[in-house]
Amino acid sequence: MTGPPYGPAEKRESRITVAAFFLAAFSAVVAAFSPLHAGTPDASPEVDRGMRMYRDGILPSGEKMRADTAGGVTFTGAMATCEKCHRRSGMGSSEGGTRVRPVTGAALYHPKEVFGAGHDRKLPVTTRIYPAYTDESLARAIRDGVDPEGRRFDYAMPRYNLTDADLALLIGYLKSLSTSGAPGVTDNVIRFATVVDSRVSPARRNAVVDVLRTFFRDKNAGTRNEAGRARVAPWTDYRKLRAYRIWGLDVWELSGPEETWEAQLEEHYRRKPVFALVSGVSAQGWEPVHRFCEQHGIPSLFPNTDAPEVSGPGYYTVYFSRGVALEADVLARHLSGEPDDIRRGPVVQMYRDNEVGRAAAGAFRKSLAAYGVSDLRDVRLPATGDLPEGVPEELTVGNVPATVVLWLPGSDMRILGERPGGAYPPRRIYLSSTIAGTAAAAALGAPNREVYVVHPFALPRGKEVQDRIRIWLAARKVPPGDERLQFNAFFAAGITGDALDRMLDFFSRDYMLEWVEHMTEESPNPSAYPRLSLGPGQRFASKGSYILRYAPETGWFFPVGGWIVPEVR
Repeated sequence: MTGPPYGPAEKRESRITVAAFFLAAFSAVVAAFSPLHAGTPDASPEVDRGMRMYRDGILPSGEKMRADTAGGVTFTGAMATCEKCHRRSGMGSSEGGTRVRPVTGAALYHPKEVFGAGHDRKLPVTTRIYPAYTDESLARAIRDGVDPEGRRFDYAMPRYNLTDADLALLIGYLKSLSTSGAPGVTDNVIRFATVVDSRVSPARRNAVVDVLRTFFRDKNAGTRNEAGRARVAPWTDYRKLRAYRIWGLDVWELSGPEETWEAQLEEHYRRKPVFALVSGVSAQGWEPVHRFCEQHGIPSLFPNTDAPEVSGPGYYTVYFSRGVALEADVLARHLSGEPDDIRRGPVVQMYRDNEVGRAAAGAFRKSLAAYGVSDLRDVRLPATGDLPEGVPEELTVGNVPATVVLWLPGSDMRILGERPGGAYPPRRIYLSSTIAGTAAAAALGAPNREVYVVHPFALPRGKEVQDRIRIWLAARKVPPGDERLQFNAFFAAGITGDALDRMLDFFSRDYMLEWVEHMTEESPNPSAYPRLSLGPGQRFASKGSYILRYAPETGWFFPVGGWIVPEVR
């Protein structure tokens, strides 16, 4: 629907345009309100076919969908999907002065319930009610571009060339999804879970779980009277107030080999379904949780992991950043602009043979090669245990490296600094702030050596914002802990609440993710990461990093080159 004021003639044209968008979106909309997502174990073949038509523009036959506009433009395949304009949830979108209204099943068949005050409230006389559809009028609209009152849609609205069988699949799929409630939501409670890797230290675990439990307790105390208020509220507040639920939080602890995690997640979910996963913490990566969430269409909001899933498909997990893979790309870009004696190598990277170390080393190798640097040597260390003898001396085997990159934890740095070979001659050393922290730089700093830290986190500025969170934690007697994790857990919980406030009583997981996308950049709550933002479909909110140089004489760090965003490859 269009936003600017208009006169009588423009109103008629606008209504036609709105109905056009309304109809097109229906093919993409109602799916968002169902727990049945394409590819899930409980989805029928018909559901999968309908979802594929909606999201990918692929017919059950495998051919591309085709649609023509009145203006003579033909769309096929992905270009013919409705999701691009109306989003996966079907709750519409806006761009510039154009607004696209919701097209859920309720909006198509029962528009008063969507655009008004609800089942038991009268609408203001000024409320515009759009015509309700039937199966027959919806089929005609999708094919011919005509609304239930016989008005033709705007010329930009595609008319879809679908057989009766394909059209029936699409309409039946959308209708069935529109009537289903989201798992984890009852009349009184909305359930969430946070996932904790049992390999994480108790201190790191508690830094996340304590903040979440405190946030949930505060939220429930602040909204405990909303159900009663909804019964007497005016229509303007009724929909929001009746949407309030008690928030429940479960802690899903995963133990044992990662290949068993998905089965553990399935069992947790079977016993007590949840609407979304909030925060969480892993000692290594997040891939099993990522796959589980994709399988069931469950949002996973801002987990703490150093090795997110960056290679496979993903929609439902929203990460703070690409973790060590982002650091590797930033470092490669930084080195590409350095003098030849630094940039051309040889470069040595040392890493532990675990998930995080391999992710960092692999990403750095690939990104460095893209910048034309091929003289890279790997020193791979065992995944666990003491630092082997011969390290760091083996760094200098052959040509003395100009640059050494250490994808190692702080405990390894301290050992390197204490060993007699710790004075090895590389001119530059780069550390990962994610893996080692900034304090590790002191162990390797020396007058004849430059030590840098790849730092994707916020600089110590904006302290007044961070202090607000510290005051919140202290006032609620949350024990001191890892502030990165505490800030991140608070951010994840806060944006969950912000998104739910905007959703009213439309408990759609896809709609929630769209609000998270929209609100991340403007969130008043700080996280450990700066410059968070998400566009449609983006799932990594922080897209760059600082390079900090360590000054051993003062113990301070100085940014080099400002905020660095690597090229998209």
